[in-house]
Amino acid sequence: MMWTLFIAAIAIWVLQTALTLWQFRRFNRRLKELRQLGPVAIGKVKGRFLAGAIVLLCIDADCRIVKGEIMEGVTVFAKCRPFPALDGLNLLDLSEALCEEQGLTRQQVKAALSARQDYLSYQELQREQQLTPARR
Repeated sequence: MMWTLFIAAIAIWVLQTALTLWQFRRFNRRLKELRQLGPVAIGKVKGRFLAGAIVLLCIDADCRIVKGEIMEGVTVFAKCRPFPALDGLNLLDLSEALCEEQGLTRQQVKAALSARQDYLSYQELQREQQLTPARR
């Protein structure tokens, strides 16, 4: 009896790992496709009692959101789906109030603002690297 439970637990763990890798591959494929359109800002929010969310916002040279996709859910079967609520808006102008006006849920707002903040942090890092001379 004990061995049966032990083997079942290992089988479930292996299955979960395989499904997680499958979801990760699907996500990376979508990210690669979006990056062909332009830079992509990625925002994420973990869910404790609510489903987590990952937002992919493809932007143009003026930081206008060209295309958005979202992955939200609590299982490994969550997949990216279109997220047009922010299309046409400027990533840098996103605020909690603006996102709520667009009808986003609390988790979606947090993920969108996370994408904005991550993009700003990335831009700041790029500026710092350009200003700092390369060390030999």
